[in-house]
Amino acid sequence: MKARIAVLGWIVVGASLITLPALAAPLTPGNLLVYRVGDGTAALSTAATAVFLDEYTTSGSLVQSIALPTTGTSALTAVGNATTEGIMSYSEDGSTIIFTGYRKDVGGSQPSSDAATTTPRVIATLKPSTGLVDTSVTVINAGGTIRSATSTDGSSLFYVASSSANFVAYVGSPGPNSSGVQIDGRNSRQVLLRNGGVLYASNGSSAIAEKFQSYGVLPTGATTPTALVTLTTSDVSHGFALFDLDGSVAGLDTLYFVNAFNNRIYKYSFDGTTWNANGFLSISGLGQGNIDGVVESGGVRLFVSTGSVLGTLFDSSGYNSTITGTFSTITSAPSNTAFRGLVYVVPEPGTWAVLGLGLGALLLIRRKN
Repeated sequence: MKARIAVLGWIVVGASLITLPALAAPLTPGNLLVYRVGDGTAALSTAATAVFLDEYTTSGSLVQSIALPTTGTSALTAVGNATTEGIMSYSEDGSTIIFTGYRKDVGGSQPSSDAATTTPRVIATLKPSTGLVDTSVTVINAGGTIRSATSTDGSSLFYVASSSANFVAYVGSPGPNSSGVQIDGRNSRQVLLRNGGVLYASNGSSAIAEKFQSYGVLPTGATTPTALVTLTTSDVSHGFALFDLDGSVAGLDTLYFVNAFNNRIYKYSFDGTTWNANGFLSISGLGQGNIDGVVESGGVRLFVSTGSVLGTLFDSSGYNSTITGTFSTITSAPSNTAFRGLVYVVPEPGTWAVLGLGLGALLLIRRKN
């Protein structure tokens, strides 16, 4: 009887190990996390390709590389040479990093051409404080090229952007084989929840000139977007980042976005009514780049990933002033690989409160001594 119990126990343990999410070391605030496709052994192609999350210091030192599962029921792969995939972002509450891919074994033929019922699109999360990666959530009615996802908290709901089917979709009951409800049927790139649940999206469609738009607070069905930035139909708005630089304007007031049509980073500032253009910087080879950053004394430190390099620039112009700065390379992608999305790693919510309690305790100890 004991032998049977022991065998059963090992079976349960084995099954749990099969379904456990990937686990890496905790991320260090102040570092960068980059979505990389390819293991370097072969040239990138349309095939399902291995994905790695590389943690770098801002000076370009590799801290760790998190290999995502490449086969089976937890697999997350990408199209090797698809430049619009792999966008990363934080959940609105700052607790979780979110990214996307395909549930297809590495080496399989072009996954973005498969129906989502055949090759589900994966919405994956990573907890920076633990390094825990979860690839269990999939969507089976958002086909085409999966590009990005966003969430309030990284678990209770998601929005996803893809190139066909439900271009921007709401996933209200996330889990294996979830279905999305269409919000907007147009070709979109990055989706992001900010400013109290407002859904923002960048747009790459050649059919419209509205390249950055809002859908209001947590939409759950078809929604007509409000255009925030209008350019030309040829322009392609890809990765973007939002910041709060002026206390007199409620909420986020500064936008940086990549324009893949002309290899430029554009800056816009919100005056409470309108988003106003603040110029652009040209970066050679920027393409379908991605962008994130952090507010520093005197301006905004921006971090940019192109297919081949990870770089940075410092915009010291401030709120509602023309963008300045010089782009410099931090590190280059290894041969036969490519960088896609990135995030600047920040302390998780509650971290500063814990540090404050710790400092308070130290002060009490010092006073007692």
